[in-house]
Amino acid sequence: MLLSQNYWVQKMNWEVIKIGWKGVAIALIIVLLTVLVLGLVGELDKIRRLFLGVERGVEFNNYQLAGHLREEVIDIVSIYAQDNIRYPLPATINQKTGKVFPETAGKIIDITATVDKIFSVNSGETVKEVTYLITPYLVEEDLLAITEEMSSYQTIITGSTNRRINIELAVDAINNTLLIPGGGFSFNKVVGPRSKEKGFKESTQIIKGELRSGVGGGICQASSTLYNAVDVKGLEVIELHHHSQQVGYVPKGRDATVAWQYLDFKFKNNLASPIIIKAKMEENKLIISILK
Repeated sequence: MLLSQNYWVQKMNWEVIKIGWKGVAIALIIVLLTVLVLGLVGELDKIRRLFLGVERGVEFNNYQLAGHLREEVIDIVSIYAQDNIRYPLPATINQKTGKVFPETAGKIIDITATVDKIFSVNSGETVKEVTYLITPYLVEEDLLAITEEMSSYQTIITGSTNRRINIELAVDAINNTLLIPGGGFSFNKVVGPRSKEKGFKESTQIIKGELRSGVGGGICQASSTLYNAVDVKGLEVIELHHHSQQVGYVPKGRDATVAWQYLDFKFKNNLASPIIIKAKMEENKLIISILK
């Protein structure tokens, strides 16, 4: 009986050993097959890159592209294109002098054309990107052509020296303002806060129907003169407020009062072309013209 049990124990141990060796053998076979497959895949990839990839020695932006496949080249060129966009800058006008500064064309890299070029060159060549220029919406010629006066209005300046200084500061801020088609004008945004730090002085102004002294008093003559100049066809008044009492520099109902952060004078350029606001003071006259 004991001999029989030993026999079966030994047989089971041997079966376990055989199964273990089979497992090892299968694992080795799998490893060998994997190595063979990977090697085959690697060789196939080399063959594919040899026939479908970029020619040897081809360089783009310091990238050595030999053997690169099209999708890899597209990724490289796309990243380079994103990092090298030059946005167009429109022509502008100097606020103080009125001098026109020319535009700067934008530049964008044509990814498809650049990739095609990389795959078409001979071995050893360095490829430059294919670009195309973007013309800004406003060019120098457009601004230089704005010379026709479409409207003009003038008022007589009276009062203290401080009042005149305040009006002059507002006029300087308004002068040479360029307004593109569809663009809006805000008197408060253009002139900014009326503060002593900006040079505005104490002068008489109308507050709740009463004459009081305040910093920036008198600039409503500038906003009122501007209102009468822009009250023509093609320029749409968006926001307008009247004084609580009659003022002496414009006819009744033709004034435009402003107060920082509370009351504004706004209009919009509905013309198909840009306009330029010209504002100046000549002796006791305030003259604002609109050019198109």
